[in-house]
Amino acid sequence: MENTKVLAFGEVLWDFIEGYKHFGGAPVNFAAHMVQCGREASIVTAVGTDKLGDQAVEEMIKLGVGQDFVQRNSHLTGRVMVFLEEGQPTYRIRNDVAYDYIEQSGIDTAKLNEYGAFYFGTLAQRHPVSKAAMDFIMARGSFNTIFYDVNLRRDAYTKEVIESSFGYCTIAKMNDEEVRVLSSLLYEAEMSQDDFTVRLLADYPNIDLLIITGGGQGCVIRTRSEHYKVSAKMMLVKDSVGAGDAFCAAFLNTYLRTRDARKSARIGNMVGGFVVSESGAIPIYPEKFRRKIEILSAG
Repeated sequence: MENTKVLAFGEVLWDFIEGYKHFGGAPVNFAAHMVQCGREASIVTAVGTDKLGDQAVEEMIKLGVGQDFVQRNSHLTGRVMVFLEEGQPTYRIRNDVAYDYIEQSGIDTAKLNEYGAFYFGTLAQRHPVSKAAMDFIMARGSFNTIFYDVNLRRDAYTKEVIESSFGYCTIAKMNDEEVRVLSSLLYEAEMSQDDFTVRLLADYPNIDLLIITGGGQGCVIRTRSEHYKVSAKMMLVKDSVGAGDAFCAAFLNTYLRTRDARKSARIGNMVGGFVVSESGAIPIYPEKFRRKIEILSAG
């Protein structure tokens, strides 16, 4: 049976939502959902030596996320103020926090080779220290599949970071709003989804597959030979925090087993739909739901 281990890179933080704190950060959410899908996953990150850092480590252990690449430093553990409007989140992200200082010197290159797939986003590359760690991993790792979840946050990305990220990945996922932002940033013109995805695949031959998500509308898949939509079942939304991360985990878990993008998208939509119908970014999957994922994602 296929058993590729997955390594995520990026932010671990606490979301403060309506007076309550919630553990999160897209990469650790992704890793936790990957574990719930039945696959071993670890994260390259940094948290502070403060109380929130201690609690973050405890949460990762509880969620089953591997600790081999978790660093501690003197900066504050990441934190974000999240504001919900009609279930949709907006973010105020604190700068100069622990995950901005992921040190390449703290990365065990021998252990990197235990992982066949890699996931990363944009936010944790905003500081040169963590960006250098990301580049180091790309130079030293031997990943067969590299998944870039664009996941733009205001004032936390540059054209150079976006270009290098697209240059690293084999799969890229973005939402329909990010298509507009990225086309303006990279090509100085707001392009249609079709025009942008065709251009991106032409400019980055390393990318095999693009995923454009549309929330409750499902997603669009584009490869060099195919272009199609995969619809999602409409769900009653409690909150959407973490749904995109769950989609990525379920998609990649299935894709590693099957190399079937359509099937992977269907299961990604299903798991993302479950998350929006529950509270919190990492709801616990019922055992029956876990078995359903295992059966449906089998190669």
